[in-house]
Amino acid sequence: MGGKDTVVVDKEADLDLAAESIVVSAFGFSGQKCSAGSRAVIHKDVYDEVLDKAIKLTKELTVGDPTSGENYMGAVVDQKAFDKIMDYIRIGKKEGRLVTGGEGDDSKGYFIQPTIFADLDPKARIMQEEIFGPVVGFSKADDFNHALEIANNTEYGLTGAMITNNRAHIEQAKQDFHVGNLYFNRNSTGAIVGYHPFGVFKMSGTDSKAGGPDYLALHMLAKTVSEMY
Repeated sequence: MGGKDTVVVDKEADLDLAAESIVVSAFGFSGQKCSAGSRAVIHKDVYDEVLDKAIKLTKELTVGDPTSGENYMGAVVDQKAFDKIMDYIRIGKKEGRLVTGGEGDDSKGYFIQPTIFADLDPKARIMQEEIFGPVVGFSKADDFNHALEIANNTEYGLTGAMITNNRAHIEQAKQDFHVGNLYFNRNSTGAIVGYHPFGVFKMSGTDSKAGGPDYLALHMLAKTVSEMY
């Protein structure tokens, strides 16, 4: 199980929405969600602008006591998680360009600043391995098909998001973006219980949709009976 979920940004996209979707996907719940968007794959024509917008939004986020409504992010769950995420940040500094965040403080809790790495190779560890924390990697795509190719290049198949105003690309992504739950022009998290069945495939699961009609059969015993007369 697990995920390495991608927000794809097409060149025909609302770039403010794209930046917001990346930030919400990556840093909501301090990135501690299986569906967190920990990869952003951006068309080269809009890469720099989306990155700059995402950096600006990220720097506005506050980290601290989650019982205070003034703070966007709380701590990660424990020391083990803190150490793992900080190890990945050290890896990211070698693989890409740290553009914001990258700092942690475990003196009074396990707080990690929301972190963005830019200019990553799509096969870098930061782009391939589940971090489960407030870290997102940015990679550049040459065109739309290349963006989908990168989005599909992990062993996981959990969630994905695509920001685009191109209807043909939306229809193509419905077929070619290999995730169990796909979101258009919004963030990659937040399946709604009751009307948005959630299920995944590849190394993320079996694609049986919790909340969907096919899920009922999993609570039953399938039995084949043969009787000789």
